[in-house]
Amino acid sequence: MKKVLKRTMLASSILLAGISASAFAAAQDAASAMPDMSGKKILVGFWHNWASKSDGYKQGTSAEMPLSEVPEAYNVITVAFMTGDGIPSFTPYNLSDEAFRAQVAQLNAGGRAVLLSLGGADAHIQLSQGDGPKFAEEIIRLVEKYGFDGLDIDLEGSAITAGKNVTEIPAALKIVKQKYPHFIISMAPEFPHLRNGGMYQQLIKNLEGYYDFISPQFYNQAGDGVYVDGVGWLAQNNLEKQGDFLFYLTDSLIHGTRDYIQIPADKFVIGLPSNPDAAGSGYVKNEADVRTTLERLAAQGTPIKGLMTWSVNWDAGRNASGNAYGYEFANRYGNLIHEDHVDAPDTEAPGAPGKPAAMVSASMISLQWRAAVDNQGVKHYEVLRDGNAIGQPMLPEFHDTAIKPATQYAYQVIAVDNAGNRSAASETTYVTSADQEQKPEQDVQAPSVPQGLQASGISQTSVQLKWQAASDNVAVTGYRVWRDNKLVHTGAHTQWTDSSLKAGSTYHYQISAVDAAGNQSVKGPSITVKTDAQPDNGGPDNGGDHSQWSSQTIYHGGEVVSWKGKQYKAKWWTQNNEPGASDVWQSMSQDVSGEWNAGNVYLGGDEVKYQGKSWVAKWWTKGDKPDSSDVWRLK
Repeated sequence: MKKVLKRTMLASSILLAGISASAFAAAQDAASAMPDMSGKKILVGFWHNWASKSDGYKQGTSAEMPLSEVPEAYNVITVAFMTGDGIPSFTPYNLSDEAFRAQVAQLNAGGRAVLLSLGGADAHIQLSQGDGPKFAEEIIRLVEKYGFDGLDIDLEGSAITAGKNVTEIPAALKIVKQKYPHFIISMAPEFPHLRNGGMYQQLIKNLEGYYDFISPQFYNQAGDGVYVDGVGWLAQNNLEKQGDFLFYLTDSLIHGTRDYIQIPADKFVIGLPSNPDAAGSGYVKNEADVRTTLERLAAQGTPIKGLMTWSVNWDAGRNASGNAYGYEFANRYGNLIHEDHVDAPDTEAPGAPGKPAAMVSASMISLQWRAAVDNQGVKHYEVLRDGNAIGQPMLPEFHDTAIKPATQYAYQVIAVDNAGNRSAASETTYVTSADQEQKPEQDVQAPSVPQGLQASGISQTSVQLKWQAASDNVAVTGYRVWRDNKLVHTGAHTQWTDSSLKAGSTYHYQISAVDAAGNQSVKGPSITVKTDAQPDNGGPDNGGDHSQWSSQTIYHGGEVVSWKGKQYKAKWWTQNNEPGASDVWQSMSQDVSGEWNAGNVYLGGDEVKYQGKSWVAKWWTKGDKPDSSDVWRLK
């Protein structure tokens, strides 16, 4: 953590020193001020930075419109897209730089924010190690040139975890956020990637406390969905149960249940298509389904931030018969989002922030801590030094420069929500500032050993693990899960589901804790888990093996097939996606699966042979050679 802090601060100082007023000639117009969207309900609309096309899912045509003519109902407009090899960038397709900035200024003058979206379905973004500061510099250049108010991350497919995206993109955005406190950071992931272990999980974790909202795409996922006890499987394309799907998937995500990660309600925006031409599935025909969902969420004390749509241009487009859609989405949901709702008073205090981690010098003590969680949103933090308030940062970090050399200080952090509720104080961090000639002390103390490891929800192929939190002299930053003495998972939470097991097999698990300095505890007590036996399916000469995959068969999440000597489990609805060549299928075996093939999809834990050596995939990959990509590690 200390090295990361040092690099981030150094990068920030280089950027701030190197970007002078003379580098950007933009006038101080309305585009220079970033609208503050915190605490506001939002209707987000994507805007096409390209010419009109007749490429709708129902052969309709999207409209071409000036950015400044986006309807007032949309108070956040996201420009699509920032793309390119290496460090991605952006250029208006049909306007001069000055004319485009003038349109952004017009929207900003009305209190509306304009974001720039990174990626899109057809773009492959891939940053390399150390690209964070360069990417931050490019974002800052675009902010100064065009007046953008934030960045939306819309990475899809292999681009999500390509190269060093999950670390370098957050590193860049933290630098930008330090320069512009009201700079908006958002994401628009497809909802299957938000499951535990999904491709967006680490990216979101690395931006925890910094992102402003996330707009999961509740569309284009056909039969995938969420299973609810007592209700059953709710598929995204089941029109009869669309209202229940919207509510329960949102409820799962804002509470971190039903195998989905957690996104706070006050940072949650439901993403829907504008009309049937905008997406292959997911269009909500009945306004009552959305209204009822928002009312149910508010009634249980978790009102969300708003709605997002792909896209404004489709909202203004025409169907295949030439009939105008007439801004159906904006007219239908604009008032619903912006109307006043009388919610129950918020009396719930935020959870306590994490214990501050410190980097020390003779003139400054830099603090970072785990972000607090609140039912309706953390407004700011109060930093206490020796019991006295010294700052109110919006982000989970603070630099204290009013210190003396060789002096001990005690720091705590309190979270305050929008209603003024205050959390309990964090654990106290005791720090002694350095003498002018001293080097910062290094943390060499390992965390305590995690205890209380338990297993539940055991099935043929998975088990849910939970354990008690460890403690540390500075801060515990993560846990490592060991299966049969092999590292199989690293994460920040005290629970994890291992879903890559074999039926009727025995496994031994241990947990170790890691702190910000990289110190690791001793592994905790081992527990033994035996998965359920595989039922005899009566297959001929195969001892009950699962049926062979067929391109003509529709499979649902959880169904298992055999293909080319391996078994695969479907993550969600699929048809005609070959196992081993599509990430909709999860391999149920981590045995060496033969020679590496450039056309196959490999998932985290899959093993291959390449040039006489055994390699293990760290995460999703396709086409990345084991000896030339950090996606692979030698076994």
